This record gives sequence, C-alpha cells and structure tokens, in this order.
Amino acid sequence: RARSLDFTQDDAKNIVIRKRASYGYEYKDTVVLQGHMDMVAVKNEGVSLDLTKDGLDLRTDGTEIWAEGTSLGGDDGIAVAYCLALLDSDDIPHPPLEIVITTDEETGMCGAKALDPSLIRGRRLINIDNEEEGVLLVSCAGGARFNATLPVKRVSPRSGAKGYVLSVEGLSGGHSGEMIIKGGANACVILGRLLRELSDVQGATVELISLSGGEADNAIARSARADLYVSGNTEGLIELFGRLSDDIRAEYRQKDPDMRISLIQVDETQQFSAQPIDPSSFRSLAQYITVMPNGVQSMSADIDGLVETSLNLGLLSMGEKDTSVSLGYSVRSSVRSAREELLSKLSILTERFNGAYSITGSYPEWPYRQYSPLRDTMVRVHEELFGQTPQIKAIHAGVECGIFSEKLETLDCVSIGPDMKGIHTTGERLSVSSCERMWNYLRAVLAAL
Repeated sequence: RARSLDFTQDDAKNIVIRKRASYGYEYKDTVVLQGHMDMVAVKNEGVSLDLTKDGLDLRTDGTEIWAEGTSLGGDDGIAVAYCLALLDSDDIPHPPLEIVITTDEETGMCGAKALDPSLIRGRRLINIDNEEEGVLLVSCAGGARFNATLPVKRVSPRSGAKGYVLSVEGLSGGHSGEMIIKGGANACVILGRLLRELSDVQGATVELISLSGGEADNAIARSARADLYVSGNTEGLIELFGRLSDDIRAEYRQKDPDMRISLIQVDETQQFSAQPIDPSSFRSLAQYITVMPNGVQSMSADIDGLVETSLNLGLLSMGEKDTSVSLGYSVRSSVRSAREELLSKLSILTERFNGAYSITGSYPEWPYRQYSPLRDTMVRVHEELFGQTPQIKAIHAGVECGIFSEKLETLDCVSIGPDMKGIHTTGERLSVSSCERMWNYLRAVLAAL
C-alpha cells in the first residue's frame, strides 16, 4: 500500500503483488517471479528458541550466512528477499512483474495448489527455489505424503522391569529429495531394525513404551528414540545390542561416520510409569518399519545420475499413552505411474499389518519443455554475464513449477537460486557472494526479457 502496488492475498495466505513495467518496458510480456514464504524449522538439542514464533540467531563470517543452532530458512527466504528488493527499487529495468509468494510449500505445496490461476496473468515464470548457482532447473519430480497409523494395545509392565532408552543420533540427515541418493542412514529405519532384533532375545523381555524420530517427512531422520522396559537376561540383551550397533555403524562408516547408537538404563529415580504395548503389537510394529521400503527405488533411464523414484520415512511417533503409532513418508517420482505404484505397495503393506493410511499433499511432476524461449534467454544472459554456459538440470524434489505448469497452459518456467547447502538441517548455509551474483543475474535477465 505504501508503494501503491496492486496486490491480492487469498484464503490460503498466498500473496500476489503486481508492479508496472519500468520506462521502455511497458509493452513487454509480464514476468512472474515466484517463491514460498515457509521454511523447514529444525533445531539442535538444547536450543531454547520456539521456532513457531521466535526470531533466529543469525550469524555471518562474510562468506556465509547461517542461524546458530537452527535451520536458516534461506529455502525459501531468499526468493522473498529478492522479490521485495525488486518491488522496493525504482532504478531496475524490468517488464511488468507479478510477484507470487506461496504458503505451505514444505508440507505439500498446499499454497500453490490453492492459488486461483486466474490471479496470474504472466506466462513466463522464474521460480527462485533452487540451491545451486549456475544451474537452471527445468524439470522436477512429483510427490505425495503417505501417512500410516498402526494400532497397538497397552498392558501392565512385567514385575521387576527396568527402564532403558534406546537412541540413534548423529546422522547427517538432509533433504529427502536432494540427499536421498547419498544412501545415508535413516534414524527411524535403524531404530525399527534394532527393535525387531531386540524383541526376540532368548531369556530377556523387551517392552516398548514410546518412540519418536525425525522432524519432517521430507527430511531424512537424523535421530530417533525408544523408551523401553527390560527384564530377564539383560546381559544377553546388552551383548546382542553391542554386536548390532557395531554392525550397523560399520555399514554406514563412510556415509554416516558420526552415528551414535546407545542403550542406557534410566536412573532409579526416573523410572518410567507408563504401560508398555503388548508383545504382538511390538513385533508387528518393528516388522512393519523393517519391511516398508525406504530410500532410492529406481534411477532415471533418461537422465544420468537422477533418482527417478524414492521414499523417506521422516516421522515416527507414539506417546506413552497412545494406542496407535504414526509414521509419515515422503514419496517422490518423476514418473507419475511409478509414484502411484509405490503408493499402492505402501497401502497394501499397511493393510496387511492391520494399519490405516491416508495420502495427502500430492503434487505433480514438472515435465521437461522442449521449446522454452525463457530458458534460451536465461542461458544467453548467463553466458554474457559470467562467460560460461549454465547447467540444465532436472531435480528429484518437488518444485512449485509443476503445479503452476499444470494450472497454466503454455507456461514457460525455469528455477534458479544462489548456492545453499544443508537445507532443512541446522547446518544450512547461504553463500554471500553467490547471493550477490544471482541477484545481478536476475536483474540482467529481467532487462533482457
């Protein structure tokens, strides 16, 4: 309002802001600049910030920007920052602009799905949600969330049982689209494997009270924990646990060298008082986590090195009084039929274990466009500005371009962004110099369109 800009905010809180063309660009076609305002908010243990309301503790060394102990939100705060800078300027040449800032991208692109396509007039869209300078994204995978619940029964704990905490920590984690190809460990899956093995120790009884793992379905779980009662042959149990943890750490010694697995008895003054789940529920849950697929399922036959289909168990939870266990998977594929087939397999397995499921947050893939004047212009400008041709890539992750391409016929779109690393983790970093270069690139592209 202060800048006399035309804007619309819809019921999903999406914002569309329009700015008239600068002098000499009045008859150019409209350009849409698009990003999302939400972030994956994760924090290290011991960090007291409430990420639903507190500001971040921002730091910089002049080379990178990060947030101390939490994720930064450069994904996708940088898009909002670029767009606000353009809206605030009066000396940057540009065609008519439509700034589209969506909500809830990280939880299934709900904002983009809810947006009325009639609000968008432009048919050239630059999405600013890429984390690699010098790369033009031109295609992406589609995906969905698979939410499963398994019923459990509660029973009285065995007499003389002692409380233990089983934990898996120190994993590298990361975005489940970008990092799934690395083959790192998933703490929720490792926890399920340990529980399956420990539930069948001769002479010992292990009872499960509660468990938790992961922070978001689209982030590879870095830690997971289970609270247990143990009675009987604890020495045999501890011996088996030692062998198991050694084997698992050896399997991931290259991919997750900082993995920590522990089984620690709870202090007598802090013993659990909750009811455990019955042995049948325990075995069924552990087996379910183990047999459910996880990680890369197939590689693309069209693009070398690109994951075609994958899934990630990102959320695992059961409180000490719950009568069901909740599991959240992120499923991705650049081939729609392959994604639907994988979802069908998950559904069948869940039903076989007497569980229930829902499929939410589905979003379409973004097909590669053979004819793209926008891409051609952006390649030419990159060559002129930096003296090198940008890489043309597809990505195994969701980008809102897929939704906009499905909603708007003839839409020509490309995704760009500055160098970021560790998105969706507390190690997220934004390159200062890359941010400046991509800002200059965006301005040059707008001047050339």
